[in-house]
Amino acid sequence: MAAAAIVEDGSWLGGLQGELRALLAPVFCQARSRLAAFAYIGALLAEPGDRRSCWQLAEAAGHATPRQMQALLAEHAWDWRAALTALQRFLVDHLGDPGAVLVLDETAELKQGQMTAGVSRQHAGITGQIENCQTVVFAAYVAARAHALLDFRLYLPKAWCDDAARRERAHVPDGTRFATKTELGAEMVTGAIGAGMPFAWVAGDEVYGRSSRLRAACEQDEKGYVVAVPVNFQVRLPSGRKAAVSALARLVPASAWEIRSCGPGCKGHRDYDWAWAATASPRHWVLIRRSCSDPTDLAFFYCHAPAGRPVSLPVLITVAGKRWPVEMVFSQLTKGPMRASGGGWQDVADLNLVVGDDHPVDEQFHQLPSLRERGRGKPGPDGLAECLDAVGYGLQLQALFSGGV
Repeated sequence: MAAAAIVEDGSWLGGLQGELRALLAPVFCQARSRLAAFAYIGALLAEPGDRRSCWQLAEAAGHATPRQMQALLAEHAWDWRAALTALQRFLVDHLGDPGAVLVLDETAELKQGQMTAGVSRQHAGITGQIENCQTVVFAAYVAARAHALLDFRLYLPKAWCDDAARRERAHVPDGTRFATKTELGAEMVTGAIGAGMPFAWVAGDEVYGRSSRLRAACEQDEKGYVVAVPVNFQVRLPSGRKAAVSALARLVPASAWEIRSCGPGCKGHRDYDWAWAATASPRHWVLIRRSCSDPTDLAFFYCHAPAGRPVSLPVLITVAGKRWPVEMVFSQLTKGPMRASGGGWQDVADLNLVVGDDHPVDEQFHQLPSLRERGRGKPGPDGLAECLDAVGYGLQLQALFSGGV
């Protein structure tokens, strides 16, 4: 279903706004903050266009000036953790699935300035190079019906953690300590488990597959995982000998390879040759993916399933394929940067997780010149246009009702 068709359906949009208002109302202590947030979300959901400033949102909300929108983003204090909890409850109510997959992945937003929290020269997955960017680690909830972003953590490089003055300027909370991306991912997994989120599997790329802490956290809480690992990842074979996973591909007989799809893609089903190999543990396997057109193109996954859970090759392939929808979310939507607002660095990013637009935040925090200075629709020096395509005006909220992005 197209995003425009969804937004034009007044009954759908009205019901969605009503439910979000009921969930988010307790987050705001003051009526003015609550009403401003409702107007902000409603305007983002209803206002067409890939760039929406505070002036445009105020106009859509029927305000004479953008003052209320600006105050919400820069001055009002509210509990971002409570907002995130409410949104997670919203997602679980609509998508809750005991067999769901929690996918860990990260995305970067390229930046030109140095003021945005967490910005530094670091690896950016969107370009595959070292860039000046901000990186956010996400946990996505992938269920049978649809998928949506569930949680996030801003990756704060060590240089930021060691610079108290810089943290203070960016309103980074006191006591913030350096954490690796895998530690942030493990924190979100354990948080989802502690909150009673229904899911059965965790999936991630090599960044998370290398983390023994993350794998141990999943096993301790009886969650299965299918995580990508590098070619030199070592496993213990049933014989007791240790070997790199790359060596296992050479040991797989030709008859053991199966052509299977790991899910639909942009151009149809994503078909590969697949095989799996046993390890010394009866609950761990190595999943091997091979390109049908290039036998030298291999990928490896380390897998675990709790005792008592039936496991088959098709099941592991399906879980491995659940990473792809989340990568498509990142390619369709440039995530909004996290900047300070009245209540702290996470507030604005968390509210924009509802609707997926950071442009008014860019303008309010001087990352872009004002709308009147730059002229309608022209990008500023540090603002990236949202690719509001299928995820459109409701971000992942569309996925709840249309079957996915």
